Amino acid sequence: MNCANDDENRIPNFPESNMSLIHGDSQKSWRLVEVIDDYSDETDDFFITADCVSDDVYTFMANKEVEITYGKVLCFDHLDEGLFSADHEQFSATLKMIGDPESIYLSFGRGYANEDHTVFGSTFSSYRLSELSEDRMVFSHSNSGIIGDYHEAYIFEAIEVLE
Repeated sequence: MNCANDDENRIPNFPESNMSLIHGDSQKSWRLVEVIDDYSDETDDFFITADCVSDDVYTFMANKEVEITYGKVLCFDHLDEGLFSADHEQFSATLKMIGDPESIYLSFGRGYANEDHTVFGSTFSSYRLSELSEDRMVFSHSNSGIIGDYHEAYIFEAIEVLE
């Protein structure tokens, strides 16, 4: 095993100065193109797949907030049993600086509520920024700390803005 090679492939810390690649100093829109989740069961009500998020638009703002514009396919449409119906899809996300040394994390939550908001469910977690370029970013949980060895990850691609 080559230790130097492991160091080259280790997920780096991304300081706050890298935020501008994410939000473009104002706002920047991204698509979630791949979801990796080796731990959840596809029969789990909170299992999020690329199918239900690929037509959403995620806009990352300079104030570290994230807005979503839902596409036609929602993640929890299949929940429609009495009180446990997903009448309203919910989303929340923010960028945060966590750790010592600090690195960029995405706190990401997705869920649903029924029509009268008496029953709801959600999934929420924080994912470390693991890869970043002008047109691609990966937020993940990685047991090994090695780039590409992801067991849970959200992979985003920037949306080109036509002028």
